[in-house]
Amino acid sequence: MGADVGKRKVVRGIPISSGIAMGQAQVVVPGHVEVAELAVKVSEIDHEIAALHRAVQDTSKELKKLQQAASRRMDGTVATVFDAQLLIATDQDFLSKVTEEITSQQRNAAYVYNQMVHRNTHQLRLSNNPYLRQSAQEIEAVADRVLSHLAGVGEKSTACYDSETVLVARSFTPGHVLDYRERRAVGFVAGECGAHSHTALIARSLLMPMVATPHALTRIPENCRIIVDGANGQVIINPTDREWTEYEKKRQKLGPAMIARIKKLEEIPPRTADGVPVQIAANLEFPGPVDEILAGKKIPVGLYRTEFLYMDGETPPDEIAQFKFYDRIAARFADSHVVFRTFDLGSDKVRIGDPMYAEVNPALGWRGIRCMLDLPEVFKTQVRAILRASVRRNVCILLPMISDLSEFRKARKLISQAMLELRRKGELYDDRIQIGVMVEVPSAALLAEPLAELADFVHIGTNDLTQYTMSADRGNDRVADLYNPFHPSVLNLVAMTVRACRRLNKRVCVCGEAAGDPLGVVLFVGMGVTGLSMNPGKVFDSCRLIKKVDFSVVKHLVEPVLASNSASAAMRRIQSYRSTIDS
Repeated sequence: MGADVGKRKVVRGIPISSGIAMGQAQVVVPGHVEVAELAVKVSEIDHEIAALHRAVQDTSKELKKLQQAASRRMDGTVATVFDAQLLIATDQDFLSKVTEEITSQQRNAAYVYNQMVHRNTHQLRLSNNPYLRQSAQEIEAVADRVLSHLAGVGEKSTACYDSETVLVARSFTPGHVLDYRERRAVGFVAGECGAHSHTALIARSLLMPMVATPHALTRIPENCRIIVDGANGQVIINPTDREWTEYEKKRQKLGPAMIARIKKLEEIPPRTADGVPVQIAANLEFPGPVDEILAGKKIPVGLYRTEFLYMDGETPPDEIAQFKFYDRIAARFADSHVVFRTFDLGSDKVRIGDPMYAEVNPALGWRGIRCMLDLPEVFKTQVRAILRASVRRNVCILLPMISDLSEFRKARKLISQAMLELRRKGELYDDRIQIGVMVEVPSAALLAEPLAELADFVHIGTNDLTQYTMSADRGNDRVADLYNPFHPSVLNLVAMTVRACRRLNKRVCVCGEAAGDPLGVVLFVGMGVTGLSMNPGKVFDSCRLIKKVDFSVVKHLVEPVLASNSASAAMRRIQSYRSTIDS
């Protein structure tokens, strides 16, 4: 690594948690303990087994402390992340087998335990299913804690980092993210981390920027200057001074301080300079400290992702557990409203190990509403839980990945069945709850008018709409340059959807990353959207920008932008207008 120190490099990876982190890179090996194979005498076996059980007990105590810290900082729901780790640490069947092996092999506890953990996780790591690979990571992370106690290392240092430090490691667990945040680390680069893993959810909830790239340990030199752009999945090693200055400005606009500035906003929803209201909402996917600020300013949740509830335990969550979560969120945002998106699962996110769910190309296969229509009991259980939480009449349901009218009709039929089931049980719910459709594939945009006729409201997910329109995965280095939500092809699909909704007088909200981009704010307001839902870190600037925009002017900007023959030409036209209001 030393030969490359000082050389500028850009490493692309998977965006895990948005935000910008800047500082000095420090490579860490959290929890890793070298384990030696040692022969033990028969008279020492009981001592080894006792040491193993003490290590498990100490690990349990450590995890419970983290669980309590998570509950204090975020929400009781977050604590369930650590339930799974506690179950792994205290799995009695596994521990019994380890003790049997210690006795039969006459080897030290650490060696046998480590050997059996890796034997169990080997097949999981080779799986094509990202969930199973993430499970292997979590099991090994818990095992590392047990091994550290067996080695007498115990809890790690609690010393804080002296300067802004970005940590680089093969992987991080939720506990590591909590630990390192307390020690004032500012961001993370992981060699491996799933976008839907517990670690990712905790990092997003704590607003800690994170990127995952398999090149992390081989391409990032220790102590180099580094920028982590969590939204774009980009890591800049040894950036130029100009890049450093530019990112410093961006960081100030996106960080926790910017979220705190939401408290200073005077008018929610903001109005354009000529008085047109534009609802600004936040995208959330995990309870966190930002919720209180948003709720306090009556800023609604335009998109609440719910997949973590499904991915969190050994079995799919039951109705009561889900109801408690939805009800708590609905109560917190009692003065505004919350749009819960139903499970956006797919073969890459379903925990079922059945080979029937394996797909060569899951992005174009079984996911979103298709998955839920094939698993009607899972869907209806979630819908009943959301309906029961809707008694305050501030909750909406959003259906993801609709690509055909028939899918929407089938989903509404299942929702009607769920309502009937609740009525039979005497459960209360909002019988006028609004059901929305998510437009995120080109076919849905092309069918926008008939879809909008069926739905109560429409949300446009520009992230997936861009990927499907351009056939470009934004996390894929080789094609990421094609991913641009301002490409005229994408914008024309967005405009088509907005026009259909306006004709039918239906609410239409843009809720992809582009919704919080200053160029997107200007253009989508000009198109006539009724709302924009975005990363909470972009709410303050977007509200301020909307107040400068003159709708009577920007509506005339839309057609020339749509007629552009490239993304760069479209962006230049929007920027040209934006320069006039910034000056």
